[in-house]
Amino acid sequence: MPSYTELMQGFEFGPWTVIPERGLLRKGAEERKLQPIVMDVFVVLASHGGDVVTLDQLIDAVWDGRPQMNDVITRCITELRKGLGDNAKAPTYIETLQKRGYRVMLPVNLPAVASANDVPDAPAFKPDFRIVAAVVAVAIAVTWYLFSDRDSAGNGPLTSVVVFPFDCLQDSSDTSAHLCFGFAEEAITSLNRIDGLRVIRIRQPYTESTSVDAQSLVTGSVQIVNGQVRIAARLEDARSGAVIWSNTFDAGKNQIFDLQRQVAFGLRGAMDSEFEQPVTDTNKPASYAAAEAYSLGRYLFQKRDRQSTVAAIGKFEEATRLDPKFGPAWLGLAYSYLIWPDYDLSVDRESTYERAIEVVNNGIAADPRIREAAGTVYGFVHHKRNEWIAAAEAFEQALQADNVTPIAHHWYSRVMASVGRLDESLLHARRALEPDPEHPDQAIMFSRLAIAYFWVDDMENAGKYFDIANSMNLQASIHSLAYSLYLMRHGDVDGAKTYAKAGLDQNNVDSRWVDPVFDGLNEGGNRQQALGILGQLSDMGALPENVEMTLWQLFGEVDSAMTVARRLEVKGGLFELEIIFIDEFKSFRQHPEFPEFVNATGLTDYWKNAGCVWNDDRVECGESVP
Repeated sequence: MPSYTELMQGFEFGPWTVIPERGLLRKGAEERKLQPIVMDVFVVLASHGGDVVTLDQLIDAVWDGRPQMNDVITRCITELRKGLGDNAKAPTYIETLQKRGYRVMLPVNLPAVASANDVPDAPAFKPDFRIVAAVVAVAIAVTWYLFSDRDSAGNGPLTSVVVFPFDCLQDSSDTSAHLCFGFAEEAITSLNRIDGLRVIRIRQPYTESTSVDAQSLVTGSVQIVNGQVRIAARLEDARSGAVIWSNTFDAGKNQIFDLQRQVAFGLRGAMDSEFEQPVTDTNKPASYAAAEAYSLGRYLFQKRDRQSTVAAIGKFEEATRLDPKFGPAWLGLAYSYLIWPDYDLSVDRESTYERAIEVVNNGIAADPRIREAAGTVYGFVHHKRNEWIAAAEAFEQALQADNVTPIAHHWYSRVMASVGRLDESLLHARRALEPDPEHPDQAIMFSRLAIAYFWVDDMENAGKYFDIANSMNLQASIHSLAYSLYLMRHGDVDGAKTYAKAGLDQNNVDSRWVDPVFDGLNEGGNRQQALGILGQLSDMGALPENVEMTLWQLFGEVDSAMTVARRLEVKGGLFELEIIFIDEFKSFRQHPEFPEFVNATGLTDYWKNAGCVWNDDRVECGESVP
């Protein structure tokens, strides 16, 4: 009967070739992946050669004798059966013996001579399940990775990696999902510091059918049972299936945040030969309680709804009380205040933004390392106040931070559009989605990308991304109003009405006037009646200025549009200022008062400061300046 150690080198099981160190099942040309802990269970069963393996024996072998919930073991068996294509009711490979245990049902054989295809791509290495083994594992993995003949296969160095969420294997009643979430977050933060490496976050669990648009991938699992934690992590070359680095770590639950960094350091060391793990890690909370509050705050923040945002504020506040010198907690709190008004219309925006500024200032005083990242907070608030130079400088600062968040690019895209730099706006709208295509804010980010394409007259891509955002049932006024204008350009007046009403309703603005006014924009419609209604609404002050300005402009009433615009010189609106740079506003930009308007709104000062000029109806910057 083959031993566990022998089986770890690879074995045959019925039609399957099993390569444990790669977590791989192979049958002909078909390959399937197993999570590390599931493969451990499989190898233990196989090492008993058809004899029954009791639950106690599995726990001793796989979990070092630590008590496990039955749900954990059952889930591993379920995943193993799924990988093998087995049927629990009529099994072929794995049999369940009620109240006794499990056994394999087919012979287990070692290959007589291992073929080149079956030799593990990484050195056979069985971790001793202790944190100290991580250093040894990294050294072995990096040595193999750097000096093996990878270029002969045409692979070359890795320039991109996808990080999947770590699978939570604890009992279903456990409330520690945020702890599992933290492993992928720490890994992403660490890998983002490698120059030239594109790091992509995927929020859906990895499966064998998952398509990976990157050269490598990170997967892992987390088990938390009775105060004990076991972590399994793996870095794999997606092109060849080779395991670049893998390891398993054991510790008490109160050490889980140290494990998160240990895994992150291991992954970074496997991809960056110059990385030196710090002897002491100062970028972490001072206590387990502070780390727990911060971890839960991050987990709640990424949910993006009213209840979770309010709860995240509470947890970040708790983290700052427990460890006032931990800068990331201050940043998390400030970001939560910035997005809070978007999910709770009863919140006063200006006072909330002031609170965000106060929070981030306190954070910088406590931990100067967050100074660059804090630019996102300053930039957001400056933009809302039409302070263009300050907003742009703050976002440029934020984009120099060690870990740039997608929301920084998203918000900067809006700034660039507001100052007429539409190509730059599109660039940052695209970058916002690159590292995290499944970001919780992806609907509004897809909308932003659609609007950016619309503004540069790329109607095909604009329509594509508007459709994506609409399919996500996005409820945002700026999206609805921009899409209404897009539909109006296409001559779809009825569709434009629908989305205009939605955008107005989302801002608690009476929309009963939309039908007769929009009908007046249509050929054959009653233009004079529509203009009369619009004039009455204007006299009553019933419309947001940007909506009124846009309507006057669409009717060709440029003087009236400019009159309304002058009221926007110090007051923002639903579209900020970006709408004045699109095709529908060409005659507006030719109005005699336009130079005075851009002076009064600070745009001329921004253009001069940024090395830009207004030339032939557009903003030109840098080398394009005549």
